[in-house]
Amino acid sequence: MFYPYRTTYLRACLVALLGLGQVNAAPTAQNGGNDRLPAVWPPPQHISSSGGGVSLDGPVTIVTGNATDSATIKTVKEAVLSAGGHVVVSSQPNGHGTQIVIGTEAENGAAAAIAKALTGKPAKGLAADGYVLASGDYEYRPTIVLNGVDGRGTFYASQTLRQLVDGHHVPGVQVRDWPLMSIRGSIEGFYGVPWSHQARLDQLVFYGKHKMNTYIYTPKDDPLLRAKWRTLYNGTAYSQLKDLVNTANTNHVDFTFALSPGLDLCYSSNADFNATIAKFDQARQLGVRSFYIAFDDIPLEFHCAADKKRWNNTGNDLWLADSQAYYLNRIQKEYIEPNGLKNLETVPTNYAGSAPNPYKEEFGTRLNKNISIQWTGEGVFSDQINDTNVQQADSTYVTDNLFLWDNFPVNDGNRNQLFLNPLIGRAANLYKYLLGFTSNPMEEAYASMPALANYGDYTWNGPAYNADESMAAILWELTGSDPTVHDAVLAFSDLNQNWPYRTPVVNSPQLSKDISAFWAARNHSSHPQGGHGHGHGHGSTLALQKRLALITTLPDVLPRMAMKGFASDVAPWSTLAMQWAHACQHLIAMLDAVDAGDKKKADGEFKAAQAWVKKTKAKTVNDRNDQGKNLPDSITPIIAEEAFTSFLANATTIYKRQ
Repeated sequence: MFYPYRTTYLRACLVALLGLGQVNAAPTAQNGGNDRLPAVWPPPQHISSSGGGVSLDGPVTIVTGNATDSATIKTVKEAVLSAGGHVVVSSQPNGHGTQIVIGTEAENGAAAAIAKALTGKPAKGLAADGYVLASGDYEYRPTIVLNGVDGRGTFYASQTLRQLVDGHHVPGVQVRDWPLMSIRGSIEGFYGVPWSHQARLDQLVFYGKHKMNTYIYTPKDDPLLRAKWRTLYNGTAYSQLKDLVNTANTNHVDFTFALSPGLDLCYSSNADFNATIAKFDQARQLGVRSFYIAFDDIPLEFHCAADKKRWNNTGNDLWLADSQAYYLNRIQKEYIEPNGLKNLETVPTNYAGSAPNPYKEEFGTRLNKNISIQWTGEGVFSDQINDTNVQQADSTYVTDNLFLWDNFPVNDGNRNQLFLNPLIGRAANLYKYLLGFTSNPMEEAYASMPALANYGDYTWNGPAYNADESMAAILWELTGSDPTVHDAVLAFSDLNQNWPYRTPVVNSPQLSKDISAFWAARNHSSHPQGGHGHGHGHGSTLALQKRLALITTLPDVLPRMAMKGFASDVAPWSTLAMQWAHACQHLIAMLDAVDAGDKKKADGEFKAAQAWVKKTKAKTVNDRNDQGKNLPDSITPIIAEEAFTSFLANATTIYKRQ
């Protein structure tokens, strides 16, 4: 698989960064060939133009159902206000201006009737989370309808409406849409510093906007989930958990509460079973409806005499599979089903690879078939996942309820790096064999949003997913409309294209291209026909100089992004990039001085470059140890390391030869 900086995204990078003019708008989605329609993300299953648009800059009545949720109404209202409209929310239509009719068939029969009139069919019969959105004239009145197959579907229709607003109107449009995967979201399952409370709240709002419906809460270094899993929540931890659950439910995200008891669990113990239920029940009282048991990264041993007596350790891990299945099945039958909750989810101890082994077969055979199993692909980190891998894993784990714990863009094993690569390498047809994906993100919650938006687009509509278009769209969203800020975000993203589990590894492709062009131009100008000259006015050298000048602005420009948390997350790396860019600027000046035979200037510029390089060695990234103690400023970040260090090495060699 080649690197997906193709057409749209590559063109945007080149136009913005090589001085060919500003890119002033996000790329338009294909939308089934309807170029007149604004882009919608994730790309809908079916979208088409239907004639004239509907004005929103006059009186607008939002006609709700008897149970339409407040978040949906709020999103629709904000969309109307953004177009200059004057909004009235009512349970009944009136005779003035535009009407927006929203709701499921059960809560607002008018929505289903209008959807059928404008599109031929209502939402009823679509997959869960699906919806119909249409705009046009209904009974001689400008009308927009948002008809969800369920409440979440209506909410997602409102997110599509938000994107369709074009100035003061919504174009004439017909949308029939639904997700191809039922699980779409993230699993906060990394080691190290957990996300802040505010970051989690912002993530949940972000998921709702991007039609992601799942957040699995299981940070490894939260002691109340792992080391002290039996201890109930209280005080601030309890109030924050309540806040998270409420925010998730408001944004139609399933907050999945995940315990990791395997460090010291006695599988056959009634006391430990009851402790599990007590912990789950505390979360259920706050509104949690989805639960999960994680058995990843635990010792392969029993922790009590009762388990050793009940399951004979034969050395082939069947004992572990049997004991885990017993415990999980008991939770499913004695707690999940009687309380009408979503089926239990789990990650087994052997969670990678599709090849069969005794543990996997025994675990899947013994496990209640309603329990869903997570899997990480062929490896802990999977460069490629295709239908052959997944079908084999379905068979290996003896399950029809498999979904991916995808360890991308997680960086807990590489805390000195950020991964801003687009999501690639996942086959378009995996929705046929999987329930879905949850991304394991980076410790930097806001910097993970680009990849998470890719997951939202991919899991909703894999066949329509285009990595570079999806990434271009989310970078515009996070940037805001300022093209100067957007240029900076593109340059910074390029510096962090370095996921080490991909073959071949791609390192800062645009910076590397400019550096290669610089050396080629310099080598050519050092040996011209008829004489010697440095030739650094050549366009190939100017491209690198322009890029370095842009990179020096990153710490000042990134805080102007629309998504404010991004700049804070990446501050150690944007500062580092600035330092390297200044060092390279001095190295270029040194090379010019060498070419001009000015040793004194060359010495001064090289010394200045070395001073900036020294700054790049500072430890500015936070970490956390195994005991849960925060370790501020304990890691030295790296960024575009191959490009910057090789440029330094080559320039130093030339300096020493003078």
